[in-house]
Amino acid sequence: MAKELSINLKKEIILLHSCCAICALPFIEFFLKQNQPIVLYFDNPNIYPKKEYLKRLSNLKKVAQLYNLSLKKAYYNHKDWLNYLRKKLPLKPEEYKENTFRCQKCFEFRILKVINFCLKNNYLKWTTTLSVNRFKDVNYINNFSLSQSLNNNLEYVKLNLDPFLSYQQAKELSEKYNLYRQKYCGCEFSLKKKYK
Repeated sequence: MAKELSINLKKEIILLHSCCAICALPFIEFFLKQNQPIVLYFDNPNIYPKKEYLKRLSNLKKVAQLYNLSLKKAYYNHKDWLNYLRKKLPLKPEEYKENTFRCQKCFEFRILKVINFCLKNNYLKWTTTLSVNRFKDVNYINNFSLSQSLNNNLEYVKLNLDPFLSYQQAKELSEKYNLYRQKYCGCEFSLKKKYK
C-alpha cells in the first residue's frame, strides 16, 4: 500500500528540464506560487567544454539548495550529442547559423532524452526551460515536446510565461543569489559565433 501511494504521489510531480540555473528561476518561482511540486533535471550534453558544463551544473545545484528542491542529472556525453547532429544534418554542424536547423536537432536530442528519463523513472508530467526564451524557436520546442509526449503517454506542461518578464526576473534573482550568467547558448558552435 505504501509503495502504491508513493508512485501516485510521484505522478503529480513535474520534472523540470533545466538548461541552466538562470533559466530555471522563473519556472521555479511560478511553480512555487502554484504549490506545484517539481524536480529539477539537468541533461545538457550540448554544453561545451566540460568545464562550462560543470559550472552550469554547480549553479543549478546551488539553486536547488536555495529552494530545497531535488535535482537529478544525466551522465555528460557530448560525443553522443555531436554524433546525433552529424547524422541528422545534411551539412556540417558548424555551417549553420544560430537558431536554425542545427538548433532544432539539438532540441530534439535533448527533449527525447528527457522523455526517456520520464519513462524510466515514472514521471508523467514534464516541461523544459527551453520553452521560454527570447532567442530560440519556442514554437518548434513546444510542438516537438508536445507531439513526442503524446506519443509516449506523457503530459507536456506548456507554460505561457512572458520571455521578457522572465528574463528580467531571472536577471534580478541571479544577481540576488550571485549566480553565474553564461554568455553563449552552450555548444562549441554558438561559442565560436559569439566570440568571432
